[in-house]
Amino acid sequence: MIKAVLFDFAGTLFGRPTHRWLSPAHLSVLRAPAPYVARMNAAERAVWEARDLTALANRSAYWTLFRLAGLSMPDDLFQRLHNPAFWVPYPDAPAALAAARPLKVGVLSNISWDIRPVFARESLVVDAFALSFEIGFAKPSARAFEAACVRLDVEPSECLYVGDDPVADGAAVAAGLRFAQISTAPVGRRPPVLLEALASHGIAVS
Repeated sequence: MIKAVLFDFAGTLFGRPTHRWLSPAHLSVLRAPAPYVARMNAAERAVWEARDLTALANRSAYWTLFRLAGLSMPDDLFQRLHNPAFWVPYPDAPAALAAARPLKVGVLSNISWDIRPVFARESLVVDAFALSFEIGFAKPSARAFEAACVRLDVEPSECLYVGDDPVADGAAVAAGLRFAQISTAPVGRRPPVLLEALASHGIAVS
């Protein structure tokens, strides 16, 4: 029996309306970082793996990523990625959170800054946040999912996780949760997939 629903943040509930403020080269690196991560030395790789645990690690990790790609990381680029004003809800996010409301609702996100103001601005109510920089673990670690379930006071088997990343979010299954994978795209381009994901796991939606 599902007693709680956990949502991912970026690419699931919230996104950026466009990528116009990013150069095509920067956007390409963000979408496919693997070749540059492979070129990192051991120390750089360690920082990359910890990029969602502290703001300092996050800045250093992306500075290294862009440097290896032959690009700079302007201060305004980093600031925009961490600015609540540049994150907007997908059109179906409010309805999905409302549909899940008879159950406990939480957000588990790999993130190095506090996203609560983003939800407050949109008047979106969440029972518990499990943010990697606060809990000390990042997905796909099972401990991240376990920490989120503790905050919701449910067992992993009683929780559905909704996210767009088949690796990081899909690790919910190994942690004992149910998992609903959705497609993602920039805000304004993604079809309404969240309610369908909830309904596929027996959660009533209108």
